Amino acid sequence: MTTQIKINQVEDVAKKISAAKSVALVQYQGLNAADTTDLRANIKNTGGSIEVVKNSLLTRALEKLGIKLPEVLTGPTAVTYCNEDEVAPLKEIDKVNKAKEKTAFKYGIFDQKLLSLDELKSFLTLPSKSTLIAQFVGGLKNPLQRLAYALRFNQTQLVLTLKAISEKQK
Repeated sequence: MTTQIKINQVEDVAKKISAAKSVALVQYQGLNAADTTDLRANIKNTGGSIEVVKNSLLTRALEKLGIKLPEVLTGPTAVTYCNEDEVAPLKEIDKVNKAKEKTAFKYGIFDQKLLSLDELKSFLTLPSKSTLIAQFVGGLKNPLQRLAYALRFNQTQLVLTLKAISEKQK
């Protein structure tokens, strides 16, 4: 390849990394074509994308963004870009890893900071964005429901007491 093509590829990867909400560098060696196609489709459905990038080009793109890897990347590396949800595409890779043990996370990037493997695994334990929103709305709704119940309780007790008194007088 000519140098200009490589420069363009480095810039393209750097743009994708900076635009993504989170990124994971994954070793995918050992997946067959059908599994790879399924993984790509599942990641796309969760709002992400995955592509194979040469380690040298990926290292240069990360250096351009000010991210220094602690060691040289070895083996085939796929870059997973999480564009809509920070966690959901990574959970798809984790599912494949648990089922087939053919993928492995190398590093993660969140908020333009490098995550170690341990930090990335703890990142995977977070609920998805939709689950967090549902929990938040539920948390807001619960005190309001309790307040409404508390306000209705005295009225209900008054009505029941008046009804009991009227039945006793009859």
